[in-house]
Amino acid sequence: MKVCITCQADVSGKRAVPIREDRIIKTIRAVKRALGVAQNNELFVCDTCIPKHMERRRSFEKTMLFASIFAGFVILLLFYSIVTSGRLDAWAIASAFVVAGFVLLLPIFRYAPAIEQVGAPQTSMPAWSASAPVPKKPEEKGPEQELSTKGAPKAKRRR
Repeated sequence: MKVCITCQADVSGKRAVPIREDRIIKTIRAVKRALGVAQNNELFVCDTCIPKHMERRRSFEKTMLFASIFAGFVILLLFYSIVTSGRLDAWAIASAFVVAGFVLLLPIFRYAPAIEQVGAPQTSMPAWSASAPVPKKPEEKGPEQELSTKGAPKAKRRR
């Protein structure tokens, strides 16, 4: 069954973007299979939920970045305290890594998986219509822009 990860609706026959199968998704699937509660759904994000999902993903990435920086700061702080105390304690080093690990695990509860491609949704329906106009890239110049820049004088460089 094809399910939208955001709204939990069935997306069979709708336009949707598939979820990238990363380590976290594979781990969740393995744990669910081991517990016998796996539904083996194909995960997608439907067109209507893409902006909401992208906001959740950005929020997760910011939280994960902050947690990574904070965990590194905690490790450095604990190592600094070990060095300044003058004695090497294996339990203090281990506790630094345990605390940093907990700090890094907390953002996982807000996990929002990445999607394959935002621009070209894939579906169980036929591909997008070939008659749809393709947007121009910003660096491409249309014929009207080329004409308007031909007669314009070039700016002189000042030294």
